[in-house]
Amino acid sequence: MEIESTAENGDSNSTYVFDISQHMLDGEVCTGIALALSEVVERDPAQMTPLSSVVDCDALQLFFRTRRYGDLRDDVSVSFPYDVYEVTVRSSGRMLVHG
Repeated sequence: MEIESTAENGDSNSTYVFDISQHMLDGEVCTGIALALSEVVERDPAQMTPLSSVVDCDALQLFFRTRRYGDLRDDVSVSFPYDVYEVTVRSSGRMLVHG
């Protein structure tokens, strides 16, 4: 899904919204992020700047680790830059890419 917004100076910014909750539940947070980013940049994940070069994937995995019975965590989020985009990942599985 893409949400288009226009700034006051006429420049156009886009916000892309993804649901990566299944990847989170499967313990593959960074895989979900990389796949979503590949849609935004329109490149194969293998051809992109590795996600691990801009964020600690092990830390993200621990941060978003599911609860004891497999539920997603309470409302927490992490934001980081990737290329020209600002990425925000929420514990609900919602991921926003703004650029």
